[in-house]
Amino acid sequence: MKIRAIELSNLRRFAGQRARIEGIGDGISVLSQPNEFGKSTFFDGLHAVFFQPHRSSKAPVKALQPHSGGSPEASVEIELPEGHFRIEKRWLGRANARILDAQGRIIAQEDEAEAWIDRLTGQGLAGPSGLLWVRQGLLGMEPEGNTTAEKAERERALVARRDLISSVAGEIEVMTGGRRMDLVLARVSEELARLATSTLRPKAGGEWARAVDEAAAMAAERAVLEGKVARLSAELRQRASIAKDLASLADPEASARDEAALAAAETALQAAEKHSEALQKAEAELRLAQLTAKQGQDAILRLEGVRTRLQRAQELDGKARDEAAKAEALAQAAAQQEASAVAGADTARAAALATATRLEAAQRAQLAIAARDRVAALEAELARAERQRGALEEQQAARQLIKISKAQLEAAEAAQSARDRLALQDEARRVSVSLRYDSAARVTVEGLALGDAPLRLRGLTHFDLPGIGQMSVDPGLSGAGDMAGELAKAEAKLAQLLSACGCADLAAARSAWSEAQRLDTALAEGRARLAELAPEGVEALQSRLAAARAEAGEATEVVVEDLPALQGQLTKLRQAEDQAQAVRREAEARHATLRETRAARQAELQSAGQALAAIQSEAGDPVELSAQLLNLKAAQPGLEAAQVKVSEILNDLKAKAPDLATAHAAVTRLRSVVAGRQRDRIRLESELAGVNGSIGALADEGIEESLDELRGREAAALARAARYEREVQALKRLREALERARQAMRDEYFGEVLQELNPLLSILHPGAALRIDDASLLPVALSRDGQDEVLDILSGGTREQLAVLTRLAFARLFARSGRPVPVILDDALVHSDDDRIEAMFTALHRVAQDQQIIVLTCRQRAFAPLGGDRLLAKVTAL
Repeated sequence: MKIRAIELSNLRRFAGQRARIEGIGDGISVLSQPNEFGKSTFFDGLHAVFFQPHRSSKAPVKALQPHSGGSPEASVEIELPEGHFRIEKRWLGRANARILDAQGRIIAQEDEAEAWIDRLTGQGLAGPSGLLWVRQGLLGMEPEGNTTAEKAERERALVARRDLISSVAGEIEVMTGGRRMDLVLARVSEELARLATSTLRPKAGGEWARAVDEAAAMAAERAVLEGKVARLSAELRQRASIAKDLASLADPEASARDEAALAAAETALQAAEKHSEALQKAEAELRLAQLTAKQGQDAILRLEGVRTRLQRAQELDGKARDEAAKAEALAQAAAQQEASAVAGADTARAAALATATRLEAAQRAQLAIAARDRVAALEAELARAERQRGALEEQQAARQLIKISKAQLEAAEAAQSARDRLALQDEARRVSVSLRYDSAARVTVEGLALGDAPLRLRGLTHFDLPGIGQMSVDPGLSGAGDMAGELAKAEAKLAQLLSACGCADLAAARSAWSEAQRLDTALAEGRARLAELAPEGVEALQSRLAAARAEAGEATEVVVEDLPALQGQLTKLRQAEDQAQAVRREAEARHATLRETRAARQAELQSAGQALAAIQSEAGDPVELSAQLLNLKAAQPGLEAAQVKVSEILNDLKAKAPDLATAHAAVTRLRSVVAGRQRDRIRLESELAGVNGSIGALADEGIEESLDELRGREAAALARAARYEREVQALKRLREALERARQAMRDEYFGEVLQELNPLLSILHPGAALRIDDASLLPVALSRDGQDEVLDILSGGTREQLAVLTRLAFARLFARSGRPVPVILDDALVHSDDDRIEAMFTALHRVAQDQQIIVLTCRQRAFAPLGGDRLLAKVTAL
């Protein structure tokens, strides 16, 4: 089912009006309007069409009627696989229900229409159960109160969810929560508790623990005996090894071989050290020859560089003299141009300054006139505001004198009504006595003559009859005395309530309350007028007036000139001044540049002269310089030949050099071998004596026979412990298998819901999961980072978001079951922050790819990022 249009007539706030929303698309459609527009009215009207019978007169239906009365009407145009249809309903007066097809033909009406709607909605699956339609202010998935209606609503919702899940997941024979499963699990837990702890360790004092303890004690004892046996075996092996090593160390031939090898190694080391000394001497001679040849070559290069630099310095000195002369001439010409430009700029500036002074004086005069006009306007505003504030203060004083409240008036009216009711009852209970006199004698009652008017008797009354005696009349009314007391109490209570109101009677109290209401209305209107006259307050208006007066007093009126003409003249003069200043700046910049150039050229000339003098001093006589170069170049080949000869000698020594480090290592090794042989012999003889003593002590204990007996008793204890352990593991596997079976059944049952819900949940809470309760078939906890959080402790925004996501998942299930139903959100997500609400918008769009979603909201800016199609409601008079 998809909703295409909604129309309301004379329904609640649309009294005497017709309101219509049409063009509702397949995806997300948004009606974004301010408060009091009637969005919730559209929601309630739509809800009533599907779930309130047209003949109903219950409170939800009466709530649809506007204050002016009349019959509320609503209609919905829907699209089904069979085509387009229109559902119309009218409640209260001339109640009616009709179903029309796309051609406008009536296909069902009255009870048949209601039955048609019931078949369409599946007995309330989609609407008031809260599965898909979210009323304004509802945070959870269902009503939380304990009224009969709320309990019935929760029960209907549970049935709806169970039918929906079963229709998708199929009927599953499950033992979830079943008594048999509980008994089996309890029996398994009892058996486990008899043998093991909650962590499946042996339970203290239990059979398994006793077997384990016995085996552990025997194992500790066995470990001691095995250690002794192992030690005896090790020491026997050690004794044999020591004897073998001692025999080897006592061999005289081996000692002679080691000493001969040591003597040969020491001779080889002496020869290697002599060769190393000769090699070092040759290397020193080669370094000296190389240094001498390099020094000669460096001297040649230095003298050639001096000659080259002398020639270059002479060239640069001549060029610097020419450049300095040119720079001096250009600088003098630029100085004359700068003086002329400065004079022109000063003249243009003086003309512009004079005109600016005239313009400023004219503007001050104009400001004085405007300031005085502003003072007059502010004085008028302040006078009106002060008059309004005075009137408001008088009304406030008058209102404070009236102490009556609505509750006091209602209490006084109730007391007056009670007093009048008691008075009427008292009057009705009395007996009437009347006399008609034929003579002048008069009957008296308590000394007062009884007249012609009837006398109403409340109780026993004594009459004095002249000439006859006394007559007593008792009307026989029981409780008459109590009636008089109640009447007196009622009158006293009424007097007390009227006194508290400051009124003499009820009419005065009503008049005072009417006057109080009138004054309250007048005060509200007066405050609104004062806020309009002085939005920032009278004091702020007074401050503005004082500032305006100060401004007006400071301004001096002069003869106002033609401001536009002056402004135009000043603009032209300033343009001329700017041009003159530009010429001046250009001349100044040129002069400054040429001065810098002149200074640079003079500095270059001085530097060139100094450089020439320095190089001439360094070079000395040019003839001597050339002679030194020739001598150095002639000696260079002999130096290079000597260097080659020394290098050949060094290479020959390197080729024949023995490895000095290896010779040193060989001597060190052999010396340690000879010394170590003596140390090892002394150490082994000492170890052999100790091992022989320990072997004798262990052999006397008979440890091997004791170890065989202990191993037999330990094996029996271990067998018992293993049997108990296998029993515990079997019970554990049985319990786990039962729990896995129950969990698998639950997962299969709720898998369809979670399959739709988890992708939506990951948009807001990546990695989180929801746990669904077996009984309510609703989420009860949010699992994040391995920690379960029950929904009741979550923030209102998070609970609201999870409720909306769950509804979106149920909407997907409806579509999969072949019964697509729109999701309708009336001012939902009011508690969501900026980031979460945008994530919710993404979730809505994910579902809206094949699901109709209608959003009603007053938060126009907050819901702008939602996107979707924007709906418009047309309101016209009936």
